[in-house]
Amino acid sequence: MSESSKQFFHNGLDRVFVEPKNFTDLCDEPRRQDNIDVVACRTICLTVYQELMIMGQRTGRRMTMRGCAHTMARKGMYNHTLALFDRFDVCRDMNAADLFRHDYRGDAQRVRVCSCLGDRCNFSTRSSSQFLFFIFPFLFSFLIFW
Repeated sequence: MSESSKQFFHNGLDRVFVEPKNFTDLCDEPRRQDNIDVVACRTICLTVYQELMIMGQRTGRRMTMRGCAHTMARKGMYNHTLALFDRFDVCRDMNAADLFRHDYRGDAQRVRVCSCLGDRCNFSTRSSSQFLFFIFPFLFSFLIFW
């Protein structure tokens, strides 16, 4: 989660979301991986962007959250909405209330949600090692029998 979101998290967002491993503005940069803890997700990885507003006015700052779809929110997410993200890497704009299960159903705050499927999300290195694990026997047998 963005460093700028830390104060918002501890002043109410912690009732909706699970505390992230990091509060760092590096989360705002999609291809940065240095000094960010990575998480291997079983299913869908999500990045959620929300513009920070004060009294209905944009502040020019945004909150960025990254994590696994099934562990990001304390009460989970709506399955019918997650189904929009479970086949392809995609980004969509939607109301936060349509995505996150929580008690507060106030104004329709818009969020941008981007998904990516599988291990390669959040720069997990496990996918490359798994790839080598499967390709090595094939290459080895090819070299022996060729």
